[in-house]
Amino acid sequence: MSDRSYPDIIAGVIIAVFGTIVAVYAATHYNIGTVRRMGPGMFPTALGVIIGVLGVLLTLTAALRMIPAERIPEINWRAAVLVLTSVVLFSVLINTAGLFPAVIAVVATSAYADKGATVKTTVILSGILSVLAFLIFKFALGMNFKLMEWPF
Repeated sequence: MSDRSYPDIIAGVIIAVFGTIVAVYAATHYNIGTVRRMGPGMFPTALGVIIGVLGVLLTLTAALRMIPAERIPEINWRAAVLVLTSVVLFSVLINTAGLFPAVIAVVATSAYADKGATVKTTVILSGILSVLAFLIFKFALGMNFKLMEWPF
């Protein structure tokens, strides 16, 4: 017996809705301009449309594709919660503690989501990503972030 790929259908619908929301928001809140003189809303609107179309295509291909009926895959709740927590930690720490503690918190929390991660690899990855984030934000993008400031 065959069944449709319902997880792909659901993912496609979510992606299509997200793309549509981004495109509509950008088109209504920013000046799109013209092709010769693009406004600040041109890129996010186009990106939202592209994401929406890709979501629709994913939904259609998943609905038309027949796969063998399998049991629904289990969701790794531990990883999902820890990765979302790491994003929240970064957004809280970037303004209060600085760039380095925020990156270290993201890496450490996300690494804890992986059962195979070791302390050694987490420390090395934290150091490398902290330096990389500093180089990208400071020199490539010209943004000024506090590197480290303890709020206590």
